[in-house]
Amino acid sequence: MSAHSDRFHARWSASATAANWTCAGRMAMVSIAPDQKDSIYAAEGTAAHEISEKALRGDKNCHAYLGDVLKVGDFEIEITEEIADSAQTYVDYVVEQSKDALLFLEERYTLDDLDPPFEAGGTCDAVILNANSGILEVVDLKHGKGIVDVNENKQTRTYALMALLNAPKQLADKINYIKVTIVQPRAYHKDGRIRSETFHLAELIEWTAELLKAMGRSKIALEAFDKINGSRTLFDEWAEKSLTTGNCAFCPAEGMCPARRKKALSVAPEIARTWFEDVTLETAPMISNTVPALSPDELSHILDGLEMLEDWIKAVRASAHATAEQGIKIPNYQLVEKIGNRKWAADEEKIISDLKSKIKLSDDQIFQKKLSSPAQVEKIIGAKRKGELENMWHNPITGTNLVSEKKTTRPAAKAKESFFEKL
Repeated sequence: MSAHSDRFHARWSASATAANWTCAGRMAMVSIAPDQKDSIYAAEGTAAHEISEKALRGDKNCHAYLGDVLKVGDFEIEITEEIADSAQTYVDYVVEQSKDALLFLEERYTLDDLDPPFEAGGTCDAVILNANSGILEVVDLKHGKGIVDVNENKQTRTYALMALLNAPKQLADKINYIKVTIVQPRAYHKDGRIRSETFHLAELIEWTAELLKAMGRSKIALEAFDKINGSRTLFDEWAEKSLTTGNCAFCPAEGMCPARRKKALSVAPEIARTWFEDVTLETAPMISNTVPALSPDELSHILDGLEMLEDWIKAVRASAHATAEQGIKIPNYQLVEKIGNRKWAADEEKIISDLKSKIKLSDDQIFQKKLSSPAQVEKIIGAKRKGELENMWHNPITGTNLVSEKKTTRPAAKAKESFFEKL
């Protein structure tokens, strides 16, 4: 079994379908964007996928991997209770749904049969093919906390199309319905952490025609991009026509995209737009630091704008950092080393020996003891007995976050009582 991080990635990948569909020029911009480093969150997601695949091919128990450390890119990810719980939710669902059906795990598929303008395909987490019910189901594990909508999800529909095209013909001929399922254990949703959409095969066929049209738009944008030949004027004209915001999350070119910059700055006052757009200014314009009292409606409006600006600022910083790491000098900026927390400079056995013999410390002083977590105890007693712990643990509330209602379906937390009387 190959590492999940080594998955096949086509030029038009299933995971990029929605973004490419929205923005015809995205593929061209990605081709010139600096390489992006994976985040720790993406690495944790990869680790969750890897142990879930191992569990599905083995004893179906993700908690057996608690405490294991997986190498994912530049990260070493320890399998925590949260990662194991997330993976187990997905495994339990796949096991239940695949009874009396064919199960395909981590299969690499392409859209070659459609003769697309680009290499197109991807690797599906799980495909369940039930000839008796006539349903082909694609199950996709999402370890992240950002809400993913299952309805008309372009990534999962691409997976379903690939799975159908690559299924044995005698089985594919028995399929009448498509079911796509998102398993997202760490994100609250009004429809549950496991959400599905089922639709007729005819709908997927109609959608396929729209997919090919979207690919055609990207091909036209790429061909036009190749004719720019370094002209700033032609690039600006191309960008205005080919770049569309709205699906910019995780796009490697977000930090250098003129459409994204324009959209982000559209919420800023004129003085801020001047600062960001007129790069010939030598000093920043003065901005008053006196802020008048803001109404809740005004705060809501400002927060919407700040969120958009913050996302863009993070993307620009990431793009600049990746550019500098490739050896390109950015005037007035330089890369410096990040210094981590102190760690022992030798292997553990030698450190323990030295602490005892040279520093004269006892075992109680060297080692810290703490209560095992619920998941660690479950691993000790076995999955069959975990029900005995049912009333002994809980998920504590650790605080609150202020988030946009558009980006969550989590119920509102109770606010603290105000000490001020309403007028």
